[in-house]
Amino acid sequence: MSLIKSIPSGMLFLWEGKVAPISTTKDMRIIARQLGRRPRPGTDVCRRCRYGFPQVVISPPVVRDGCRWDIFPTVYWLTCPHLIAAIGRLEAQGWIGRYEKRLAEEPHFAEALAASHAAAAADRLRRVPAEWRDALERDYPRLWQSLAETGVAGIRSRSGVKCLHAHYADYVGRGDNPIGRAVEA
Repeated sequence: MSLIKSIPSGMLFLWEGKVAPISTTKDMRIIARQLGRRPRPGTDVCRRCRYGFPQVVISPPVVRDGCRWDIFPTVYWLTCPHLIAAIGRLEAQGWIGRYEKRLAEEPHFAEALAASHAAAAADRLRRVPAEWRDALERDYPRLWQSLAETGVAGIRSRSGVKCLHAHYADYVGRGDNPIGRAVEA
């Protein structure tokens, strides 16, 4: 699992008083190439590599265009092609199954993941303006549930693993994801 450690990282963004790199138009073009699509409005760089390229981005969980609500529970996205490939190799080697087995056998690890899923939902909700939260909860309860009741990357089960890329991006973004931490180790 030293695949991840061999790829150096740069400045860590976050939020609430932490240092954040300023995203530029050039960053948005790079992110679009990395993702293969335009980034969602409000996307920002979360962490850069030592060469200054985006590695992980943060996207708003809700974008509103008039009466249309666009809900997306994945807040942190891994964009670096080198990290994506490295983590893809871990998945191909069966690491999702290994983590699922570890979750079944180690209560502390399972509790840490459940707490991480709950924290991901809380983090996601903090990023939605209060008046939007109220409107979603009142008028669109299914959309609200996808924001409020799912974990990392919209995972419905508090013990779910889904994909290592999502857990690693969440770990970089929020810092408390035990699967993401294990992927980096």
